[in-house]
Amino acid sequence: MLRSIFHARYMIWSFAVALSAAAVAPRIARATVEFQNAFIAEYVAEHPDEDFAKFVKRKARCNLCHQGKGHDYENAYGLRLAELVDAEAIKDDEDQMRDALRKVAEMPFDTDAPDGETYGARIAASKLPAGELDDLKKEPPTPGEPLFDGESLAGWVGATDSYEVRDGVIASLPGHGGNLFTKDEYDDFILRLQFRLTPGANNGIGIRAPLEGDAAYEGIELQVLDNKAEKYADLQPYQFHGSAYGVAPAKQGALKPNGQWNKQEVRCQGRQITVVLNGKTILDVNLDEAAPAGKTVDGHDHPGLQRNSGHIGFLGHGDVVEYRNITIEPLAKGAEVQGK
Repeated sequence: MLRSIFHARYMIWSFAVALSAAAVAPRIARATVEFQNAFIAEYVAEHPDEDFAKFVKRKARCNLCHQGKGHDYENAYGLRLAELVDAEAIKDDEDQMRDALRKVAEMPFDTDAPDGETYGARIAASKLPAGELDDLKKEPPTPGEPLFDGESLAGWVGATDSYEVRDGVIASLPGHGGNLFTKDEYDDFILRLQFRLTPGANNGIGIRAPLEGDAAYEGIELQVLDNKAEKYADLQPYQFHGSAYGVAPAKQGALKPNGQWNKQEVRCQGRQITVVLNGKTILDVNLDEAAPAGKTVDGHDHPGLQRNSGHIGFLGHGDVVEYRNITIEPLAKGAEVQGK
């Protein structure tokens, strides 16, 4: 078990002093900031190793030393991170970042005592300021305006009897299909949410959808699916999680195991649809390029691709899927598409 608290010790890594602060500090700062961005977005309190979860959360909250003191070049821990990984090169790869954090936690705190106390051993053993440990367990606020108040289905319409609110989540009921839509319509936006799958679960996120008709065709359906279930062994590429159903396939490999919360962001801006799952971009598609002259990969008509606005919804298929921390950030129409 990892034990310790992040505590920079400048004298231990005296070789850092010999390096130019101007040359070292920017890289250390970049490394720690990128680690901060990667982990602040993940609810690490669910990690099975609670001490490691606290350590990671602590690291995410501070991009200098543990107490927020000292200069960048005095951050021995940040220096070791920077030595292990080029954060700028892998800023979108949380797995590599987690691996680097674990490696540093296993390193000896005192280089003259290689079998002695590790960074990890010091992290949980040290005392945190009063009340801070409880704060580290809290979920960081999700940007945007809430679409779900955590207590009711106020602001939602459609198959309200097929979903329930419990423990701060919207959950689809087993054996109940139907679509739950926002009362309001949206055109360009960033939708952020967390979802948790049960084995074999199948659901969907509808965007720019009308209240009537099949949202997968009359609007756009982004798949929410347990890809690894045996019953889905023969999926088409455009049916995997995150795909624009029937239109554009998503990359695989970013889903967490069933029972764990996933964090997803959907950017819908003009003709560009982007889906980021657990920090990894799994779909980034221009609708005109995905369906030239209206021809889609599944061979069906998708008139919803031409819609400029519509409702956001959860598209049920009788399986249990939970959603929480659902927010919307409207984007100005005609604004430049990010990254393009």
